Amino acid sequence: MNMRKKILLAAMFLTVACAMYVQAQPVLAVLPFTGDNPEDAATLAEFFSFQDEIQRAFTVVPRIPDHIQNMMREHQFQRSGLTDSDTLSELGKQMNADYVLAGHITSLGTGADRSNLLLITVIHVEEFRQAAGDYREFRRIEDTVSFLPDMAQRIVAVSRQDSSQLRRLAVLPFNPLSSGIDERDAEVLAQMLATDIANSGRFAVFPRTSAIETVMREHNIQRSGMTDPASIRYIGYALNAQYVLSANARRLGADTFFSASVLHITGGNQQVGSMQRYRTVSDGLSLMPALARELVADRAGAIGEFVRVEGGTFLMGSPEGAWGSRDWERPVRSVTVSGFYMSRHPVTQGQWREIMGTTVQQQRDMGYRDQGSDPQIAGIGDNQPMYNVNWYEAIEFANRKSLRAGLTPVYTITGAGNNRTVTWNRNANGYRLPTEAEWEFAARGGHGSPRNFMFSGSNTISDVAWYNQSVGSTQDVGTLRPNSLGLYDMSGNVWEWIYDWRTRYYPSAAQTNPTGAPSGTIRVVRGGSWASPATDVRSTTRGAQRPSTRGNALGFRLVSPQPSNSFRHVTPIATQSSPVPQAPPSVAASPASGSVIISVPSDTGGAGFRQEGTATGELSGSLAARHPSLPIGSTVTVTNAATGIEIAVTIVGRIPPSANRIIDLSHDALFAIGLRQH
Repeated sequence: MNMRKKILLAAMFLTVACAMYVQAQPVLAVLPFTGDNPEDAATLAEFFSFQDEIQRAFTVVPRIPDHIQNMMREHQFQRSGLTDSDTLSELGKQMNADYVLAGHITSLGTGADRSNLLLITVIHVEEFRQAAGDYREFRRIEDTVSFLPDMAQRIVAVSRQDSSQLRRLAVLPFNPLSSGIDERDAEVLAQMLATDIANSGRFAVFPRTSAIETVMREHNIQRSGMTDPASIRYIGYALNAQYVLSANARRLGADTFFSASVLHITGGNQQVGSMQRYRTVSDGLSLMPALARELVADRAGAIGEFVRVEGGTFLMGSPEGAWGSRDWERPVRSVTVSGFYMSRHPVTQGQWREIMGTTVQQQRDMGYRDQGSDPQIAGIGDNQPMYNVNWYEAIEFANRKSLRAGLTPVYTITGAGNNRTVTWNRNANGYRLPTEAEWEFAARGGHGSPRNFMFSGSNTISDVAWYNQSVGSTQDVGTLRPNSLGLYDMSGNVWEWIYDWRTRYYPSAAQTNPTGAPSGTIRVVRGGSWASPATDVRSTTRGAQRPSTRGNALGFRLVSPQPSNSFRHVTPIATQSSPVPQAPPSVAASPASGSVIISVPSDTGGAGFRQEGTATGELSGSLAARHPSLPIGSTVTVTNAATGIEIAVTIVGRIPPSANRIIDLSHDALFAIGLRQH
C-alpha cells in the first residue's frame, strides 16, 4: 500500500472516529436569549454557547432555524417561555435536540431597589423536565461575561444527573394572594426557587405551565384554588407527579411575604412549607437558595434514597505537585469500577437510631470508655450525619438494614471486640460500605463528570463542603450543593468509613474493582469533615483510622448493587399529557374497576416509585391488587413476602379503566404481595 492510500485511510478512520464522538454527545439547542434589549440578549446567548464547558459536553446546534425564530415571535416567547417546559420541548423536537437552553435578561424592582438578573433554564426535551439552570444578579450587562464560565460549569454538572432516581415534582404557576404584589418580580423569584430545587439533585422538576393551565381550565380550577390541597393533588395526579410545588405572595405594609410549599401527593399528603419576608427585591433574591434548601430537606430521614453511579474507568489519585497532594495519594493509575448505587448523603442520626437504637451521646460514651475518643458532641438532630461510629458498627448497620429489607447480608462477622473478623460475600445483594475506588469515582462525579473538580462537585469549597473554616460542628445533610451525580456531603461534614484496608501507596498497575489490601491495621476514611482543613476535603484525600475508633467527625454512607427506592424493573412514566381523574382524589368515587393509587407512610423509608397496571391484574409480575372495589380512603395492608413485614397503606385516588395509570408505593424492598381490606 502506497503512502497516499495510507494517508487517505487514516483520514477516513479519523473522520469516522470524530463523527462517532460527536454523535455520542447530546445535542443542545441554545435559543436566543430574551430581554428588553434583543441585541444584547442575542449576543449573550452566542457567548454562552461557545463556553468551553458547553462545547465539551454537548454538540451545539450551530444556528437556530428561521422557522423556529418565527415560532418564538408568533407565540410571543418572552419571559413566560422560560416557565413552560412543554413549549421548550416542542421547539427542541423540531431541531432534533436532546436539550434546549433558554435565557432571559430582566430587571426587578424600581429606583434604588432595581436589580438586573440573568436567568438560564435547560429543558430535557424527551422528559419535559428542567434538567438544570442558574441565575446571577449583575450591575452592568458587560459584567455578565465574567460569570458565564461558572454558570456553564454548573449547568453541565447538574444536567448529567440520572433522573430515574429523582422524585417527580410539578411546578404550579405563581399565585399572588393580595393586591400590591409586583407579579412579574414575584414570578421571577418563583422561577429562581424552582431552579434551585432542580439543582438540588433530589427532584425532577416539571415546570409544565401550559399543561397545568389546560387542566385548570378544563376542570374549572381557579387560581384562588391553588392554595387548596385537594386542587393541588388533582393537578399533580393529572401530570403524573409525586410532588407539587406551589408559591404565592402577600403584602403586609411595606413587606412582602413570599411562601412556598411542596405537597407529597402520593405519600400521605405530607406538606413541607416555608415563608420568607423581604422588603427589597435584592433581599428576595438572596433568600431563594435558603428557601429551596428548606423545602428539599429530607425531614423523614428516609434510608432508601440511593443514586445510580454508572461504571467506568478513571485516573485514581492525585499527581505530584497538585494543590494539597500527598505521596500516599500516588501513583496515579487507571482504575475501572462496575456500576452501583450509593446513598445520596451520609447515614443520618435518625436513620441510625431507627435500626441500631442508640444516639451520638450513647455512642460517645462507649467510645470514650473504650479508647478515649473525643468526648465533645458535635451537631445533634435526626437530619444530622451520624458519628461516633466505628468501622465494625458501620458493618453491623449495613447487615441489619439488609435483613430489614429482605436482602442477603453482605458481611459475615466472627469473633468479638477489636478481634472481630469480617468476610465479604460478593454474591450477596445487601448493603455495604463502598470500596475506596468506588468512593473516589463517585466523588469525582462518575464516568460522565465534565471535570475533575478539586472538591466533590466544585472547585469552590464553600459550595459543597462544611469544613473547619465554615462551621464548628456537623450540619444537616444535603444543605449544600450536590455533585453532578446528586451526591451530597462527599466533601466535608463527616469523614466516611471505607471497606478497604489502607496501604501506604497505591499499586502502580491498572486495576478493576480493587478492594484494597487483604489485611492491615487501619481502614480507609474519605471526604474530610467539619473539623478538617481545606486540603483534607479534596476528592482525592486519603485518611485512615483503626477500625475500633469512634469520633465526633467520623461517619459513613452505604452502597448497594441495586436501587433501594424502586423496583429493579420499572416502566418509565409517560411524559405526555395524561388522562385526568374523573373526580378530584379527595372526593370519594363510587367503586369501579381500574387502577387504584395507594400511598405509604414516609416512615417506611424510600423515595417512592411508580408501577403501571390495573387493579384486577398482576403489576409487572410483582404487585397484585386483588380488590378492585376498594373505595377511596380504604386502609389496606401491604405484606413483604420476603420478611413478612406488614405496612398499612391508604387508597387515595382512583383512575378510570381507560387510563393506563399508576400505583405509587414508597418502600425499599421488592414485594410479591396482595392487598386485603381491613
